[in-house]
Parts: sequence; C-alpha cells; structure tokens
Amino acid sequence: MMKKLVFIWLLLLAYQSKAQKHVQVIGDANLDSLVLRNQELNTISNGIPGYRVQIFFGTDRKVANENRTKFLQEFPDVDAYLIYQQPYFKVRVGDFRNQLEAQGMYHKLLTKFDKVFIVPDKINLPRL
Repeated sequence: MMKKLVFIWLLLLAYQSKAQKHVQVIGDANLDSLVLRNQELNTISNGIPGYRVQIFFGTDRKVANENRTKFLQEFPDVDAYLIYQQPYFKVRVGDFRNQLEAQGMYHKLLTKFDKVFIVPDKINLPRL
C-alpha cells in the first residue's frame, strides 16, 4: 500500500513539473519602453533625491576647503562635497535619504560650524 502511494505521488510530481515549464507573459509594449527609459535615467543620473547638511556658503574657496577639511577630520567616515555654483562655494556633507536622517548630523554640527542647515540635494546611492 505504501509503495503504491509513493508511486502515485511521484507520478503527480512529474506531471506537475512538466505542466509548469512554459510561462507566457502578455503585456503592453509601452510598459516595456517605460521600464527601459526608467533604467536609462537611473544609470545617467547616478543619484537619488535626498538631503545633505550644508556647513559653508561663501565666495572664498580657501575658507570652503578649510571647512571641508575640518569636517573630515571630525567625521572621516562621512562624505563631504565642495560645490561651486558661480560665484559661491558650498560645502555639503552626508548622503541622507530623508530629513530625519539629516537632522542627526545637523545637531552634531551646530556647535562646530557657523552656518548649518539641511538642504535638498541629489545624493549618492547608499552603499551596500
């Protein structure tokens, strides 16, 4: 009796595996083009919308670099970016996905730098 049940179970398993070999997905071609377009934009942009903490804003490049260096000495594991938007230099730090994440760094920097505020920016993708 037990051998008969095992045999039937194996037959059902073999039949089920044969029945599941072919899968056909029917979709709109426009959907495929949108997915491809989204993939292209993501590879071009090299970033996602997020927030950074700005610690310097001014026209003196030397002072901007000094602020960046001061930050990196205090927080070597956090990225710092020197940005030039004519005629101003900006130093922004961190790659935060939301304002709540940025607030932690903001509060740490309030006593160390003169002008500290959270700004929306394109950030680098999180490291895995």
